[in-house]
Amino acid sequence: MSALRSRVTVAQWITVAAFILLIVLGIFIQQAFWLRVLTLALLFSAVAQSWNLMAGYAGQWSLAQLAFFGVGAYVAGILRQEAGVPLLVGLVPAMLVTALFACLVGYITLRLRGHYFSVLTFFMVVSLYELVRYFADYTGGQYGLNIPFSPGVDFLGLQFQGFRTYYYLALVVAILATMTLWWVARSQFGLQLRAIRDDQDAAAAVGVRVLRLKVIAMAISAAMASMAGVAYLATYKLMDAETAFGVHATLDPVVAGILGGAGQILGGVLGELVLQPVVGQVNVMAGSVPGLASLVYGLILMLVILFLPRGLIGFAANLRSSRTEDPIKEATGD
Repeated sequence: MSALRSRVTVAQWITVAAFILLIVLGIFIQQAFWLRVLTLALLFSAVAQSWNLMAGYAGQWSLAQLAFFGVGAYVAGILRQEAGVPLLVGLVPAMLVTALFACLVGYITLRLRGHYFSVLTFFMVVSLYELVRYFADYTGGQYGLNIPFSPGVDFLGLQFQGFRTYYYLALVVAILATMTLWWVARSQFGLQLRAIRDDQDAAAAVGVRVLRLKVIAMAISAAMASMAGVAYLATYKLMDAETAFGVHATLDPVVAGILGGAGQILGGVLGELVLQPVVGQVNVMAGSVPGLASLVYGLILMLVILFLPRGLIGFAANLRSSRTEDPIKEATGD
C-alpha cells in the first residue's frame, strides 16, 4: 500500500510540474509560430485525453472524439450567431448537448466490440461531415462557422487582446481535461472501467453494468472534447467541417493518445506536445504538399505501434524499472 501511495505521489508531482513548466513556457516563447503550435497542441490534448479515457481506461477505441470536439464548437457557435449567447455562457449548453448526443451514440454503438465499434464511430464522423455541409445556413457549410472578431476584451465572449492569452486559455482546457481524467482514474468508476477494459465478460459476471458505464464514459469524454471545441472556436474564430469531422483530423487524438501512452494520465498531453510540433515543422519545411500531414500521422502511428507499443510514458517507465531491477538481478544471480 505504501508503494502504491508513493507511485501516486510521484505521478501527482510529475503532472503538476509538467503544467507549471507549460505556464512558464508561455511567458518566454517569443516566436508567434511556436506559440500557435503549442496552443493548438494544448487544445487538441484535451481531445486526446478524452480519447485516452475511452480507449486507455474503458478499452473502447473510439474514432469519434474529434467529432464531439466539433459538435461542441458548432452548438456554441450557432447559439452565438442565432441568439447572441456569449461563448463562455454557450459552453455549458454545448457540453450538455454533446454529452447527450454521446449518450445516444454510445447506447447504439457500445453494444459492439473491438473494431466493429471503431468502424461504426468512424462512419458517424463521416455522416456528421455531410450533415454540416448540408445545413450550410446554420453551419456555414464548406466555408465554416465564423465568429466575428471585436476589438477589446470580452471575457464572456472569450475575446482577448494578444494571442498569448489564448495559449493560457488552451492550457486551462488541457488542465481541466487532465483533472477529469485523473478523477476517473482514481475513482470506483475508473476501477470498473478498467475491469471492462481487461475482461468485459468477467466484469459483467461480477455485477458491473457494462453498457451503462461505457455510455457514461463516452458522455464524460464527449464533454471534455466539446470544451476544447468551444475554446478552439474562440481562439481561431472559425470551425469548419474538415477540422471537426475530416478523416485526417479524426486520426489526431488517436495518434497522440497512442504516442503519449494509452491509459496514462499525461498520455494525451505529452502525445500532442510531441505530435503537433513535428507536424508543424514538417509542413514548414515541405510547404503545402497535399496529404503530407496524413502521411506523417500514419508514419508516426506505425513507428509507435512497432517500437513504442506502450507510448513514450510506458517506454520511460520500462527504462526506469529496468534500471532498478538490474542490481536485484545481479545480487540474486537471475
